[in-house]
Amino acid sequence: MKSNKLFSKKILLPLFFLLFCRPAFSLSVSYEQAFSLHPLNEGLELSFGTLLSGSALVCDKFVHLKKNNYNAADWSINDVPDLDALFARPYSKPLHIVGTGTAALVLLSPAMFAVLPQSEWLTVGTMYTETLLLANGIKEWLKLLVYRARPYMYFDGYPQDKLTEGDWNCSFPSGHSTLAFAGAAFTTMLYCQYFPDSKYKYAVAGASFGVAALTGILRMASGNHFFTDVLAGAVIGTACGIAVPYMHTKGFYENHSKNKGSVNASVMPYGINLSFNL
Repeated sequence: MKSNKLFSKKILLPLFFLLFCRPAFSLSVSYEQAFSLHPLNEGLELSFGTLLSGSALVCDKFVHLKKNNYNAADWSINDVPDLDALFARPYSKPLHIVGTGTAALVLLSPAMFAVLPQSEWLTVGTMYTETLLLANGIKEWLKLLVYRARPYMYFDGYPQDKLTEGDWNCSFPSGHSTLAFAGAAFTTMLYCQYFPDSKYKYAVAGASFGVAALTGILRMASGNHFFTDVLAGAVIGTACGIAVPYMHTKGFYENHSKNKGSVNASVMPYGINLSFNL
């Protein structure tokens, strides 16, 4: 039974999406080659994202940078800002599971670009990898540096395993929201660039961000996050989902090449003069 559920989540959902959504994205739209890869830039971006995510993982799992000693007296709902306290809820495992499912769904949304020629698959895959590495690295480092108990810790019946694992004080920012909005922004950005004349642009944006927003709502309803945790995750994810693809557009490279810095050197009576045009 469990294997059937895994098969449905990993195989049937993406397959359903590609089979039934592909016609909608390929009818009456003109495909434009909007993005390109540059070896040096990809090396830098992939290295930075890997370093950011990898270092956070090492500091969390091996260095144990964050201390997770719990003392109930240190945490009072009265110390929580009114806006966050308003949305605070006790833990709900069913809503937790559903929220994880919606996050996974929006993370799979770039699968729609399988309708593009195979020559574009590497470009899309590379950009998406860079986006997720960057978004994940930022949110993981913030979780390491910010001590904030999850909302469910202010209620009876909080999950004991979260206390043991040390995940109870990693509320800020919302990781599910960060990655969900990164996927939504990435999908929207690419669709609008690849198919600028498509009548489905608003539908794609609405569906992508709608599921991402639902993920954030479920993270609050399940007691895992405060409102500001979700808001911060949405901002981080959206910024990464837009910035990374933008840095691969032809317009970005053209502007970069026009404004490319130069270095001039000249020998002066008292030394060497270096000048930079940035």
